Amino acid sequence: MMGSHKGMPSKKGIVDIDGGSMSLFNYFTVIKKVRRCISQFASLSLLILFVGKVYGVESILGDNKSKIPKVLLLGIDGLKPSAIPRVNTPMLDKLIADGFISPMLAEDTTWSGPCWATVLYGVWRDRHGIYDNSFSGSKLQSIPDLFTHIEAAKPMLHTARLTSWTGIRYNMPTAADEDLYWYYQEHQDTETVNKAKDILSTTDIDVLFVYFSMVDVKGHNHGFSADKPEYRQSIEKVDRQIGELLTRIQQRPKFADEDWLILAVPDHGGTIDGQHGKNRPEHRKAWLLASGHAVHHLRKGMNIPPSPVDIVPTILDHLGIDYAPGSLDGHSLLEAFPVRPVELNKNTLKNGDAEYDRGSVQPFYLANYDNQVAGWLKGGKAVTRGYTVVNQVPLMSVQKEEQRQNAYLFTSLTKEPTTLAQHIDLQGLNLKQSKRLNLAVAADMWGKQADKNLNIKLFFNDAKGFAALRKNDQYAYFFRGNEYYRFDFNKDQVDEGYPADIASNWPGLDQFKGGARNIDAAVNWGNGKVYFFKGDEYIRYDLKKDQADSGYPLKIKDHWSGLDKFSGGANNIDAVINWGNGITYFFKGDEYIRFNMTSDRATDGYPMFISDWTWSGLQVWPDRIDAAVRRNGIKSYLFKGGYYLRFDHVLNKTDDGFPQAVSDLSWSGMEQWYQSKLNVELTMDSYQSNTRRFLTHTTLPNKVESIDVHINFNGQQQYVDNLSLILRN
Repeated sequence: MMGSHKGMPSKKGIVDIDGGSMSLFNYFTVIKKVRRCISQFASLSLLILFVGKVYGVESILGDNKSKIPKVLLLGIDGLKPSAIPRVNTPMLDKLIADGFISPMLAEDTTWSGPCWATVLYGVWRDRHGIYDNSFSGSKLQSIPDLFTHIEAAKPMLHTARLTSWTGIRYNMPTAADEDLYWYYQEHQDTETVNKAKDILSTTDIDVLFVYFSMVDVKGHNHGFSADKPEYRQSIEKVDRQIGELLTRIQQRPKFADEDWLILAVPDHGGTIDGQHGKNRPEHRKAWLLASGHAVHHLRKGMNIPPSPVDIVPTILDHLGIDYAPGSLDGHSLLEAFPVRPVELNKNTLKNGDAEYDRGSVQPFYLANYDNQVAGWLKGGKAVTRGYTVVNQVPLMSVQKEEQRQNAYLFTSLTKEPTTLAQHIDLQGLNLKQSKRLNLAVAADMWGKQADKNLNIKLFFNDAKGFAALRKNDQYAYFFRGNEYYRFDFNKDQVDEGYPADIASNWPGLDQFKGGARNIDAAVNWGNGKVYFFKGDEYIRYDLKKDQADSGYPLKIKDHWSGLDKFSGGANNIDAVINWGNGITYFFKGDEYIRFNMTSDRATDGYPMFISDWTWSGLQVWPDRIDAAVRRNGIKSYLFKGGYYLRFDHVLNKTDDGFPQAVSDLSWSGMEQWYQSKLNVELTMDSYQSNTRRFLTHTTLPNKVESIDVHINFNGQQQYVDNLSLILRN
């Protein structure tokens, strides 16, 4: 069955055997009929070679020493990334073992329409024009999809698109040979999978797209969460169906001569209330799986995570098809760099010049497009934009030869504080050398003269850890390394005689691996017991007896139900806050979990992500909070890198004017708690090498294991470009 080829333009100048002109579609049809007839005699290679030379058709066998590239693209609607490790998916696991899986950010309007258009056409939504499932504003009639690229370059290839959603079928034109559709409310995914198995078993298919709808259906009906059995079961069913497709591939007569690239991708995530469509991390967090010999170089991970627009160029690259520069927005995974350790004398930042992704092509005053920023974690609506659409940037200060290279820059869409964050792991460096390393950070920065709050912060992280613990209304304890401080809220200062030794004053904490040091987090449970967390262990401490209870430490995963849902498992907790209402919040990385103290388990639907949707104002620290402590029933304090912010329980937001520095004016005596971190800040008051270039340098502190780099915007019309962080001997 031939596809409808909707939206495919006809070409003239192709002459048929009668001397007349025929359309490109008819040309594709003739070529494919010739090719399929030839394929029936594939063993007669001399005949194939002869036909190829006479009619200009490539041999379908190619070089006898090379394998024939094939592609299976699996679209799994609504499968959120956090569900995969929690569900039994042996087939996906098998594919991951032969390739990789990576986190990815979906479109900011997390509807299936714009998200699948981005995947199948290889351009972001500001080009294809689709905002939601109404498809109003669509420009797809003038944009080639994956199959149109293939048909134009290699019409002899056999392609098929199998779907069950009307949005793809009727609103996304394609040039696939077979464009087949079975409505999911009548057939679920059964007919789609059966036809895919038939195609894989009986045809010489080259590129096959199979769309799965039922995970999304169950997500809407029951909640997008592995805590929901219906959602979990739908994922397990899709995994079994994928296994059936893999079996058919492996049973193909010419499987040994084929080079299969298998890609799997969702369109969006979702929340436990059955919703998606919003510009929030729980809806935007997606994933990409790639499997096969072509991506074996990425099995340890990608240096810069992939994006939805990378799928089309990856498939074309695998098939040996070129495409016009600028026609696609993504990068081929086949040419992507694997994870690389930090090197001396080189910029350690990924995408520090904002050039990896295309910034929005919309005029700045119309731009509401919150595009992804490759290599950076977004805290709020920080984006990349083109120089040509940002009239406020003083382009006269950019030399003419730089304008071609520096097409894009970092900025913010909102007046609210926003952040771009990047974590740099230094453990691949030899930091035990006697000579300490020098660090230099530089950036181009613009803004209003009054906008001195535009800044770039570097937070240095070591193994000592930070923890905070509220004892009562008067006292809080702060832990770092092998020392702790006692802070008197009434006096608003650290008591005399501190810091003191943890091991000497907190009996039993020395039972932790490595001893009474480097505590990750602590929390007062409000019943006379305190819990300390370190690595994958915890210790329960009795405040009245002033000692650890016997039988500890124990494994967190065995006794804190639901904390294993954190990415990476129940370990390395960053901070814990007892909210005072029967709820405790656990933070790790960019996630947090709401823990119900009465039921003694994590609330369903968690973890969620630190963002302006969940912790308004905390988006300026979108990951790796150092410590947190509740002051009273209405205020809590959170700390990171020598700064703190105050969160209002009643208003459910960060108080205005924060973060602020931990200093003798705010936390008297506590500045020593952060002294060894020696953080670096680059502002518009920093040294200028010319009219726009700001730089600073320092010596890297001892025993630093990683650096968090934050670009902090505090309003619109603030810009950063060409950011570099270089370590030198």
